[in-house]
Amino acid sequence: MALVSFARSSIARLALLHGLLIAVSMMAVLGGVYLGTSRLIAAEGDQLIALEAQGLAEDFRERDLDAFVTVVVDRAEDPWVRGGVYELRNEHGDFLAGNVVVLPDLALQAGGWAEFDVAVTRGDANASRRIRAKVVELGGGYRLLVGHDVQDRRTFRAVMLRSLAWAVLVTLLFGVLGGLWLGRRISRTAQAISASAGRIAAGNLGERLPLSGSGDELDALVARFNELLGRVESLTMTMRAVLDSTAHDLRGHLNRIRGAAQDARRLAADAAATAAGDAVLAEIDRLSETLQGLLRIALAESGTAPLEDIDLSAVAEDLAEFYQPAGEPGQLSVAIEPGLVVHGHRQLLAQALSNLLDNALKYGRGSPVRLALARAGGRARLEVVDRGPGIPATQRGLATQRFRRLPGSSGLPGSGLGLSLVAAVARLHQAELELGDADPGLRVVLSVPLAPPAN
Repeated sequence: MALVSFARSSIARLALLHGLLIAVSMMAVLGGVYLGTSRLIAAEGDQLIALEAQGLAEDFRERDLDAFVTVVVDRAEDPWVRGGVYELRNEHGDFLAGNVVVLPDLALQAGGWAEFDVAVTRGDANASRRIRAKVVELGGGYRLLVGHDVQDRRTFRAVMLRSLAWAVLVTLLFGVLGGLWLGRRISRTAQAISASAGRIAAGNLGERLPLSGSGDELDALVARFNELLGRVESLTMTMRAVLDSTAHDLRGHLNRIRGAAQDARRLAADAAATAAGDAVLAEIDRLSETLQGLLRIALAESGTAPLEDIDLSAVAEDLAEFYQPAGEPGQLSVAIEPGLVVHGHRQLLAQALSNLLDNALKYGRGSPVRLALARAGGRARLEVVDRGPGIPATQRGLATQRFRRLPGSSGLPGSGLGLSLVAAVARLHQAELELGDADPGLRVVLSVPLAPPAN
């Protein structure tokens, strides 16, 4: 599996591409050298054969037959004419002189050229050699074959081809190894950056991306990014401090206003004043609830909430026990798998689940509500299902926006922050939030990654 995973990785593809590019480049260069050299040698050899054939044809015209036969015999037996082959035949096709006997069955190409294998006599030994020859019509029906041994040329080509193949293979090997080294270096840097970015996204704003110390452009980019992270951390902490201070002041003001409203209600002289006092207290409670919701969303979205391993099953069981009396008898059914541990923020996860249960009981209007928690692969799948009016598919994307009240929710308590908080908590925990149709009703699924087992 590891080999298959590596073969599918970008590193393997980069290494293979790197090696192939170098091998193709080497093949093109060496192939050009091979073709150019082979053609040059072949052209020079053909030129020498053609010149020799032309010279012998002129000798035939200048000498009598016996003298020309003697010339051919001397040429065929001359040890200084290495690799030369000759054959002279008369108008009847009879062999007159030379050191090969091939002409009657020889298939000629354009221009009188031919290539063939023949046994050439060298002293007392015969050798099978490749011959490149030209046949010349001398006149009077006489034909002369002048050729040269090109076996060495063929051997040279074979050596060149083998050298080319080995060069390409070695180049491909070293190209792939070089690509692997380069790819692994880039991959290690990318993995380190990805791991650091994951910790930063999880709320550790003090995390910094690692520097390799090479001083190259990648290190310069990482250094700049670390400067940006430092700036973001400073701004986030400043905003968090301002938010906490503002929230503290607002809570103090709300508490004092609530205390004054309670005193005014207690001193009310008639029923109208009492009702007005109750309305003011209700609005103050609603404002306080909205403030708490916004603060929780800000905490979840800031990424600064401390995370730890928590038993999500125990959190769900506690909330189910708390909400059982809130609904009709038997309205809330529960199926919770024990021992599901996730890495998260207990209070925010509990608030998110509380919002889901609160919405289900509120909008279900007495209909059955089901809470289920079970393992699904490497995740804890939390599901809350009601039989209320549900949310149309076209509006589910809007349901998680802040202060969004969907049609059908008028007259019901709430600030429109419930699903917004659930979505923010899901993002903090790298969880998946899905709003679906329960036919009828709404099915909300929150899938949270399970914490890795402790060593």
